[in-house]
Amino acid sequence: MPRRSRTTPSDDESSTPPTPSFPNAMNQGRLEIWFEGYEDKIQTFLIEINRKQIILPKVIHMSWLRAENFGNLEQHLKAQKLKTFLELSGKVYPDLVKVFYANLKFSNDILKSSVKGVEMEITRQT
Repeated sequence: MPRRSRTTPSDDESSTPPTPSFPNAMNQGRLEIWFEGYEDKIQTFLIEINRKQIILPKVIHMSWLRAENFGNLEQHLKAQKLKTFLELSGKVYPDLVKVFYANLKFSNDILKSSVKGVEMEITRQT
């Protein structure tokens, strides 16, 4: 079996990984707005966060559960306070979700983030 030779980068090649492109946002200046001009956060977003895929939410239609004779399940979901959550539907903006996670910090049992200058806090409810 032939052996493969290992290639080494030439002197003119950079040893740093290429920055992923995000042309639409960069060309229209959206990243500067989303991150309030913080260049380090923009670079983190481009290199780390932007590669991750945001999975769109799944919605359960309670009318389908009733039609398929799963009405009992609807009552269980309601009792567990999940019914409203599972019925949520609307537009999802994956890029802004990624910005939220890129800015996410955890301190004193509080999650904090910001998107487009809007500060958000998520606390535990007892």
